[in-house]
Amino acid sequence: MQKDMPMPSGVDMQKFLKAFTERIPMGRLGTPDDIGKVALFLASDMSSYMTGSQIVVDGGVLLK
Repeated sequence: MQKDMPMPSGVDMQKFLKAFTERIPMGRLGTPDDIGKVALFLASDMSSYMTGSQIVVDGGVLLK
């Protein structure tokens, strides 16, 4: 979430984040490091045999 993003009046940001986070199976928001680890994997030799894959980094939301 962007810190400077204006919220509509009457929206409790803490309740909003809690409800949003509860929908994520891993129970937390993603971090830049979560994306960085995937990028590092793709840049490494460990991914050398991969072709045309879609990697979803969403804490399991898509599976839910």
